[in-house]
Amino acid sequence: MQMKPFSIGKASQAQLSMNRRSLPGFLSIVNCYGYHPPHFQSTCSSFVAIFPATGYKWFFTKLSSRLGRDGMIIIKATPIGRRIALIICNHCQWKFIEILVFSYRIIRGRNSLMSKKRPINIYKAVTEAKYLAVENAPRYRSILRYFYEQQQRLRYWLRPEEILQDVKERMDPNEASMYTEDLLQLDLQQLYEWGNLQRKQSGKVNKIEDFKKKRYRYQATPYTIKFERLIEELEEMGDTYGGSLEVTQFEKLVETLKFLTRLAPVSFHKLGERPRYEMDDWSEEKLYHWWTELYEQFRKVTNNARDYMASLDSLQVEDAMMTEQFLLYKDKVTDYLRRFMMGLQRSSYQIEGMLAQVDHALLNDILHRVARYEVSIPRFEQTVLSQEDIVKRYFDQWEGIRQWFLGDGSGRGSDLEDLQRETNEAIRRIARYAQRMGERQSSMRSRRADYLYLANWFSNLEDVNQAHCLSAAVFGISQMRHIWVDTPKMTEDIHSTIWDMQPADFAVKPRIQGYRERTRPSKIEPKSVEKKAMLKEYLKQKADQQARLRQVFAGARVSVRDLPIVEPFVRQTLLGWIGKSMASPTREGKTDDGRRFKLIESGTGERVRLQCTDGVLEMPDYVIYFMDEGKVKK
Repeated sequence: MQMKPFSIGKASQAQLSMNRRSLPGFLSIVNCYGYHPPHFQSTCSSFVAIFPATGYKWFFTKLSSRLGRDGMIIIKATPIGRRIALIICNHCQWKFIEILVFSYRIIRGRNSLMSKKRPINIYKAVTEAKYLAVENAPRYRSILRYFYEQQQRLRYWLRPEEILQDVKERMDPNEASMYTEDLLQLDLQQLYEWGNLQRKQSGKVNKIEDFKKKRYRYQATPYTIKFERLIEELEEMGDTYGGSLEVTQFEKLVETLKFLTRLAPVSFHKLGERPRYEMDDWSEEKLYHWWTELYEQFRKVTNNARDYMASLDSLQVEDAMMTEQFLLYKDKVTDYLRRFMMGLQRSSYQIEGMLAQVDHALLNDILHRVARYEVSIPRFEQTVLSQEDIVKRYFDQWEGIRQWFLGDGSGRGSDLEDLQRETNEAIRRIARYAQRMGERQSSMRSRRADYLYLANWFSNLEDVNQAHCLSAAVFGISQMRHIWVDTPKMTEDIHSTIWDMQPADFAVKPRIQGYRERTRPSKIEPKSVEKKAMLKEYLKQKADQQARLRQVFAGARVSVRDLPIVEPFVRQTLLGWIGKSMASPTREGKTDDGRRFKLIESGTGERVRLQCTDGVLEMPDYVIYFMDEGKVKK
C-alpha cells in the first residue's frame, strides 16, 4: 500500500477514517489522518507520540529507517502488538504525517494499547465455545477431539479424508453410513467461521475438480486445544472434585522457599545495604525456572487441598458415609487426615517463618530479573505485556502466597488456618458418622445366635445353683428398682468411680392417695468454713501426690519396666506425659512442675506390665529422660 503525504493544519479537529477489509491472518488496515499532529519525544532507542486532542501516548521502538522521496525518512517502529510505518521529515523537527496500522487485533485478556483499563469488548461472547452446546455438538466434538489427539502426536495440519474416517469410527453404524464428505465440509466450514479451525489450501492437486474445490488442510486454534484439554480433564474427574492432601507437596514448597533466605558463601556488605544472597549469583534463566516451579507448587498444593476438602463436604460423600461399607474405610480416612494435619503443622511453621524473613529488596531484584527474562523470550503474539505489567503480576502472585499462609492482616485469619479447621472438622464428622452407624448396627443386630448359645449352655449345666449363678450373671436381677439420690459431690476428680462415693439415705414415700410432701422455704447457708477446709485438703492431697511422683520418677532416667507398684494417679500422670510427648515431633514434653523430658522406646519391642494398686496395665517399654533435672518449679 502506498502512503500519501498531505499538508498539516487545515482542519480544526482530527479526522479518523477506519476501513476494514478481511485479509488472511485476520489482518485489517486502518488509515489514521491526524490533522492535529502529535508531539514526539525521542531518546536513543525509543520515542513517544503524544496526541494533544486525547492525551493518549504511544510508545514506539525504532526498528529501521530509510531515505524516501522528497527528502523524507521512513521509519518503521513497533508499539505493543502493532507494526507502524511512519513518514517523518528529515529535518530535526518531528512531524506526524500518516500511520498505517497492520495486524490490528485485540487479544482477549490483555490490556489495550492506549489505555491501562481493560476494554469492555474483551468480555464479548466467546464464539469458539459454541460447538459445545449446539444441535450438532456430537459431530463437532468428534472432529475437534480428533484434532486434539493428533496435536498431542505433533500432527497439526490434517486433511478432510483422514478426519472423515476417524469421525465415522466414533459414530454409531447408522449415523456413520449417512455422514458423507459433503456434511463434513459443512461442519469444517462452520468450525472455521466460529474460529475453532484455521485452514490453508493444499498445494498438491491431482485433478481439476480438486483445484476447483479448493482442497484445504485444517489446524485447530489455541482456544480449541485449551477447551479440549479442559474437557478431557473434566471427563477424567467425573462427578467428584478429586484432589489430595499430600504432605510431600508442602515439603517441596519448603525446599523451594529456602533459597530466598540462604546467604551467599561470601556475603560482605556495607552498613545500610542488604546482605548478599546465593540467588544473586543465579542467571536470569535459572531464576525464571525457580519462580515458575515455586508458583506451580503453590498452585498445586492449594488446588488439591481445596478440591479434596470440597469432595469430603459433597453430597456423594455424605451418602456414602451412611452405608455400612463406610466403616471399612473410616480408619483409613481418619488416619490419612491426621497424618496430613501433623505434616501440615510441621511444614506450615517453617513456611511462615521463611516468608516473614524474606528480604523485600532481594525479592524486588529477583522479580525484575525474572520479568526481564520473560520479556526476552521470542513470542509471536500480537500483544505482549510490558516488563512493568509482568512485574506487577509477579508481585500479585507473591502477595497471594503470603496471604494464604500469613493472612492479609485484617484479623480474618489465613487460608491455611481455614484448611486446618476444615480438616479437624472433617475428622470429627467422620467419627460422628461412624459412631451413629455402629449404634444402628448394634440396635438392629439379631441376638438369635447369642440366645441359642446361652440355651445350650444352660442345658449342659447339671446343678441348679450353677444355673442360678449363670442367670444372674447374664440377665441380672429379675426385679430391679433404680434408685436415685441427690448427694453432694465429694471430689472433682474425673477418674473417681461410684465406689468412692459415701452412702446416702433414701426416703421412701408412702403410696397413699392424697399424700403431699411438706415443703420448707430454702435458705442460703454460708459454707466458707467448709470451702476452706476442702481447699486445704485439696492442697494437701496435691502436695502428697507431687511428693509421691518425685519419689517414683527420681533420677534423670526412668524406665517403665523398673517402676514399682504405683497408685492410679501415678498411672494417669504417666499416661498424660506419654500423650504429650507422642504429640510432639521431637517426642519431648514438660511436666506440671516444669521438668522437661524426652520419651524414647527401649528398642526391644517388648511389652511390659505396669503393676498398679487397682490392676495391671500392659504397655510398650518406654524410657523417660529428664533433660533439666534439678530445675523444678517451687
